[in-house]
Amino acid sequence: MKRTRRYIIGFIVFLCIPFKPINAQTCGFQTTCIPPYDWANGSWQTLNGTQNHTGRQRMKGDLSLGRYVKWSFTTGDYVFSSPAIGDINGDQRIEVVVGSYDGRIYAFKGTDGSLLWFYRTGIAVSSSPSIGDINGDGNIEVVVGSDNNNVYALRGTNGSLLWYYRTGGQVWSSPAIGDINNDGQIEVVVGSWDSSVYALRGTDGSLLWYYKARLWIESSPAIGDMNGDGNIEVVIGSWDSCVYALRGTDGSLLWYYRTGGQVWSSPAIGDINGDGSVEVIVGSLDSSVYALRGTDGSLLWFYKTGHWVESQPAIGDINYDGNIEIVVGSWNNSLYALRGTDGSLIWQVSVADGDKPHLTPLNIIADVDPTPGLEIVQNVAHSSCCGITVVSAGGSILWSWNLWFSHRSVSVGDVDGDGCVEIVTVGKSNNISVIDAASNEGGCGIVGNNEIKNINPDGYVEIFTTDGRRIYRGEYKSFKPEKRGIFCCG
Repeated sequence: MKRTRRYIIGFIVFLCIPFKPINAQTCGFQTTCIPPYDWANGSWQTLNGTQNHTGRQRMKGDLSLGRYVKWSFTTGDYVFSSPAIGDINGDQRIEVVVGSYDGRIYAFKGTDGSLLWFYRTGIAVSSSPSIGDINGDGNIEVVVGSDNNNVYALRGTNGSLLWYYRTGGQVWSSPAIGDINNDGQIEVVVGSWDSSVYALRGTDGSLLWYYKARLWIESSPAIGDMNGDGNIEVVIGSWDSCVYALRGTDGSLLWYYRTGGQVWSSPAIGDINGDGSVEVIVGSLDSSVYALRGTDGSLLWFYKTGHWVESQPAIGDINYDGNIEIVVGSWNNSLYALRGTDGSLIWQVSVADGDKPHLTPLNIIADVDPTPGLEIVQNVAHSSCCGITVVSAGGSILWSWNLWFSHRSVSVGDVDGDGCVEIVTVGKSNNISVIDAASNEGGCGIVGNNEIKNINPDGYVEIFTTDGRRIYRGEYKSFKPEKRGIFCCG
């Protein structure tokens, strides 16, 4: 299967009949032993930030007053992989990990972009890396797929190989990391172009189970308890037009739902209508967004856009009205915000122009502008070039920044450890680049928290990281924050 297969579109519809065949502990600065379930907290450890693929970043920044390229690195070929962000070597500093079509997996120091290590696969890496402690040794590993059919687990300290597993097809899918069978150990779940979903033991990469779909899988799995039974399920899409929910214990089929087109989109999981139960939200090449009940896969609602939906949905209360919204892009150059209750349209905005009907597959919900509510950050390709576009909670374009190197994917996290988020962007120019704010004054902290507020002048200031570690305690009157905290209390 050649790389051009992404553009080989056929609406062949199959019956989706199968073939037989946490509270995460802290591992490092702004990094947890496994990716978080709900919100990313400064780090961005996996595709769409969390195990549930919510696409939400809790840490804030303010890029409204100007931006600059903090650092940039040019690889030997296109970069379509979405960067992962976190402390992978235990040095209490942030690293950025990404794959490239030049056949390498790169790890960079977040402060200045200097190369920490690289691992050579020998063929294109389209998969996005996930980072976490997969073998329980207290250290972070990097897990990523490759077009050579392999899934690799690399030591975060130096990029050396921990294990690899060979599937029967190219691995564009991005691995999910978590304890999916309640055995107290971490597993890795990933899809392959051999039409299979694999669950591998994190300790040694041995096969726990696999599930065979009818056609190729480039969708990335989301994991979570979808039916309230206390067990974890795996949700993933396929080119056979189906969305599958598999039991984490043994990979058996819980339910499937057949859409009207191929499912490249990676599902998001969450309670979007406030009923106390979990739903699955996913896009399809039939131009629709679907919300499915997690219990049985029945249809809650669907919304028809103007073109294919390859985009991964992001879910969250973007306008602070107490309800959940779904944000998703379509190949008609538009970004949509839908009500979680019934899928009705809140707003639609055109974020690109010209003859390139393509939006980044990722939409990230974050607070990167002082306007009310949360913003949506994405990469956009358009007729004049490409760049980053930030859209407000109300659906207006706050700012766009044309960047010739930015085209394919974007991540949001605290790359340099200053307590403020930066934007990490990649694209066809072979670059990975970090976009920082010209000034972060007053724009940092955690969504819903202030850094310093109503503190007794005779009292103490305490600064905590989002994972609960205190990094500063001192008298308020002598407080001089040389290093910005994430949030403060007194």
